[in-house]
Amino acid sequence: LVDGPNASHITPTALDRWESRLEDLFRGRPFDMLDAALSDTVTKFPVDIQPFRDMIEGMRMDLRKSRYKNFDELYLYCYYVAGTVGLMSVPVMGIAPDSQATTESVYNA
Repeated sequence: LVDGPNASHITPTALDRWESRLEDLFRGRPFDMLDAALSDTVTKFPVDIQPFRDMIEGMRMDLRKSRYKNFDELYLYCYYVAGTVGLMSVPVMGIAPDSQATTESVYNA
């Protein structure tokens, strides 16, 4: 949202609306066809809403600033905008059956 062609139109209020849509989607009330596809996915896989909320928080951070004072701030930002993608994807893609990794260790990575 904040990096795409409509980025100049994205405001904190717009992100609030996206978060509301997300809540509706996870309750089985999608807004449009794209929401319906994700709604179908969250009913078929053990996808948690929190990484989606966290990604929206990362977008809020994008609206507030573009530089971070220290590594801890940058690390948190990286979690919000990139780590969340992994947390959203693992429940759908799964972990290789022959992997020695535990589910917890994959998520912690």
